[in-house]
Amino acid sequence: ERRDMRHFTGGSVAPELLSRLLEAAHQAPSVGLMQPWRFIRITDRELRGKIQQLVEEERIRTAEALGERSDEFMKLKVEGINDCAEVLVAALMDDRERHIFGRR
Repeated sequence: ERRDMRHFTGGSVAPELLSRLLEAAHQAPSVGLMQPWRFIRITDRELRGKIQQLVEEERIRTAEALGERSDEFMKLKVEGINDCAEVLVAALMDDRERHIFGRR
């Protein structure tokens, strides 16, 4: 079942809770337990603003690709980068294919 977050309260996340969340994320299953992801915590407000700008640009591109459904899509809130308490990015390194088990 999918659950979307549409409204954020801001504030902060207690360090103990953030640590527990990241620990759980690092334990997530992957093929061969390779866990190829890295987590990046974004704390800089200016960087958040730049990420928000990129998200908005992609949102507009997506709306344009939807054609007649673009107006409907643009009414949706698809991000909360400036509103949420924490921004955590799950990233994969470049050239990761040679390090991931189970790929040709």
